[in-house]
Amino acid sequence: MKRAACLVFALFAFVAPLAAAGFDELSDARGRLGSSDARERRAAVGQLARIGTLEAWKSVLAALADPDGQVADEAQLQLVSVAAPEVRKLVLGKDGLASKNALVRERVVESFGRATSAPPADVFAQALADREAGVRRAAAWSVERLVRAQKYVDAWKTDMIEASALEAALAAQIGREKELETQAALIVAQQAFLGAPRRKDMETWKASKSAPARAAAAIALGAPTASESLDLLAALAADANFGVRANAYRSFAAHATKSAAQQLVAALEREESLRGKWLLAGHLRALSGLSHRLDPRPWKQWVDTLADGPIAAPERAERSSDEAGSTSAFAGLPIRSERVAFLIDMSGSMWEKRADGRTRKELVDEELARALRSLSPQTRFNVIVYTARPVAWKERLTPAAPKAIAEALEFFTKRVDRGTGDFWGALEFALADPELDTLIVLSDGAPSGGQRWNMELIASLFEERTRLRGLVLDVVLADAPKALREHWRRMAERSGGATVEIALK
Repeated sequence: MKRAACLVFALFAFVAPLAAAGFDELSDARGRLGSSDARERRAAVGQLARIGTLEAWKSVLAALADPDGQVADEAQLQLVSVAAPEVRKLVLGKDGLASKNALVRERVVESFGRATSAPPADVFAQALADREAGVRRAAAWSVERLVRAQKYVDAWKTDMIEASALEAALAAQIGREKELETQAALIVAQQAFLGAPRRKDMETWKASKSAPARAAAAIALGAPTASESLDLLAALAADANFGVRANAYRSFAAHATKSAAQQLVAALEREESLRGKWLLAGHLRALSGLSHRLDPRPWKQWVDTLADGPIAAPERAERSSDEAGSTSAFAGLPIRSERVAFLIDMSGSMWEKRADGRTRKELVDEELARALRSLSPQTRFNVIVYTARPVAWKERLTPAAPKAIAEALEFFTKRVDRGTGDFWGALEFALADPELDTLIVLSDGAPSGGQRWNMELIASLFEERTRLRGLVLDVVLADAPKALREHWRRMAERSGGATVEIALK
């Protein structure tokens, strides 16, 4: 008995310090979460996720509501590592999916799309019926990404009841959805989940008065399983709305067959917008490895050499000389649009002085002047600067007349905005202009304020937010950190745009 008591005491003596250490680490992390320094709070979120106890995860969920984007984004990213059933239950409760804060609910739902396994259908059903459109749209995006990641492989065979329940929840929300872009996101998710787009659904949405719904049909018809409905895609490729056409072009390119290439060449012959022509040329270049430009004739000659059926991937691509031949450019980036806004990051780095005593802003003044003066008269443009908030020269795109260009340059050269750079808020501001088809961003690559901060999240959300309207992102990165360049490149390339890097130091 005496020996047993000694063993118990020894065990307590060994365990007690470990428990105290764990408690001290949790207390330390919680204390850091109350810091006035956002970087310190972000680090605390990562520490709490590593601790991994229920109490630690409660603090991580609380950080989803942090007013600083870098802290809340970190908490959102950490949700992917949740594994324990009791923590999952916590995430679905009042501190997570059932929170009164709509942005917290949206962040939780977005994290589902990056999870290693799909949540139950009833969880998605709750999010799809949320009172806030942003949450419903995030739920649709998560379903779509889980399909892309093969998380629903054989779902209709392995659990017909569960699969049917999720599809029914998507269909029900599509039927009652009033917000058009959210409805379109739901359509894309539903058709992806089905595995093959339903012809009757595609016919319905192709004929819809809603441009986002037609764009959704064009996206859905890009699936390999949609090869029997390419006649519908051909009709969408001739749509009056640019976003619908842009998505139809992308879907034809995804099919990568001779008949699809013929449709792209036919579209190039009739496309009127400069941006649309360059999108088509980009798709044809990717399919062929050739570097022809906007003249349809050499593309026709290429298509005529193809055998029926799939197009073999080109062994190598010809080197393009677009940059050398371009008459309109911004800091070395060819301007391939006549409906363009320049979105310029004015945060702290813009005001750093170079060795010659000039600020980086002064160099950008000169580059912007060259770019605007090179615009064709038929171009409509705008200039928007942003720090913690965006400020636009005009409310809408304006014709590039000499007087307007002079006014825009005067507006920009006189700007002395300083502070953090909220790229996501500036993007949302720019998207308010329905004419816009191209956004040219100049940035040092690092968002430093606003609701969204993490570039991994921004890159994914940018695709979802802009694809329905076919917006193209072109990027000028000024002395950007290497770790961030790939995210910007991915955003630009997926939209059909390009990236150049410049040195302003």
